[in-house]
Amino acid sequence: MKLQQEFTDDQQVKITAEFEPELLEQYMHKAARKISQRTRIPGFRPGKAPYAMVLSHVGEASIKEEALELLLDKVYPEMLDEAQIKPYGPGNLDEIKSENPPIFQFTIPLEPEVELGAVEDLREAYVLPKVSEQEVDDFILRARQNSSTIVPLDTPAAEGNLLYVTLEAVDLEPKEGENPDIIKAAPQQVLIPAEGEQRDSEWPFPGFGRALIGYNAGENAIITHEFPEDASDEELRGKKVRFTVNIQSVKAMQLPEMDEEFLSQLGDFKTVEELRSAVLERLETETAAEYDDKYYLDLVDRVRKDAKIKYPPQMLEEEEEQVLHRFEHELSHRNLDLDVYLKMRKTDKEEFIKQEVTPTAINRLERSLIMQALSKKYDIKVTNEALEREISTIVNDLVMSGELQDVQKELGEKKFANAISMEAANRALETAIRKQLRTLASPESLPAEEPEAETREPALPEADESAQEDK
Repeated sequence: MKLQQEFTDDQQVKITAEFEPELLEQYMHKAARKISQRTRIPGFRPGKAPYAMVLSHVGEASIKEEALELLLDKVYPEMLDEAQIKPYGPGNLDEIKSENPPIFQFTIPLEPEVELGAVEDLREAYVLPKVSEQEVDDFILRARQNSSTIVPLDTPAAEGNLLYVTLEAVDLEPKEGENPDIIKAAPQQVLIPAEGEQRDSEWPFPGFGRALIGYNAGENAIITHEFPEDASDEELRGKKVRFTVNIQSVKAMQLPEMDEEFLSQLGDFKTVEELRSAVLERLETETAAEYDDKYYLDLVDRVRKDAKIKYPPQMLEEEEEQVLHRFEHELSHRNLDLDVYLKMRKTDKEEFIKQEVTPTAINRLERSLIMQALSKKYDIKVTNEALEREISTIVNDLVMSGELQDVQKELGEKKFANAISMEAANRALETAIRKQLRTLASPESLPAEEPEAETREPALPEADESAQEDK
């Protein structure tokens, strides 16, 4: 076997493999025997017809095609061993350059490679934001609003009123060839907040609800707003938009009193203080989870920025398929399919994949590779205790959501157990990697009593290996 290798920039290798001339002839005879086993040749039992009879019956082209398949099955793994290549996935036969002697050209995807930068220099303070009394008040207010009684009004819209409207939005300065229509007659509910209750998260922009104060049912409000480039709604970023708001009805929200009946409905609370304490605990948990996600994601992206990452295109294609599949699954929960969604977005599948799916897939893939590299560098292990905690959490979440029996029934006992174990292992490993990142970026923020047994520093390499790593 003669091999020529050419490594490409996209983490693949092109291999030209040349074999002994007589090898194809040997496999022609093996192919003829295999063909005779499944093809009826008059006068011979299956598999017993001589080569000349099989050749006469099916033709040389059929035997050669079968021979090449058998030959490839045999020599492909041998070729990988001799070339000392660990492929990421199946290779592709690009060309049969010659049949005598047999010369094949393959393109083979390679395992991804990650070279981390100076992660020991990573620094970022870990400071959990505090939940304010105002946030607790807002949460309880929303709970009261959800349980409120809606009363129609004949008066102009005022603070605290709930408006039922239809809304249209037009881009006043569209780019050439761009459709100026952003929103067409979409029904909306708008709650007009008190001046001190306005929030930056208000849609489509802060102050929109209060701009409708004084309008009566049946009237139109025309509102123009210029959006910044970092506006939360992607479709509105950097645009000067005219909103036409048709007021369908004006209604008052009669909030329930904070009495014993209302407290019991929210969770069997005896006092307002008990309710506030429970709300504070919930908001603190949610705030911590949100902060952690952003904190660690930012750290991973900083490590990623300084790292050298190489992976084959097949790996990205697989990630793109997963991203698109998840997105379609989410759409199904909203009773939408991808075609309808793309029509609503005024785009096509190819452009959607290019603009949204591929960037998301790249981020997911590269972040995952960075996490794997960190796990390897610091020899991060998952303890049995951490694994058991995660399994318990996952099962409890399924019980609380009422989905446990459905998932068990859908997967079956064995697959369910495997799925839970795998998910728990992934979560536990991510937690351990996050802890290592925090140890690097903000060691003083780690609780003193928190054990550090789940990670171990990597063994120091020999001097010559160290020099090699620095290259």
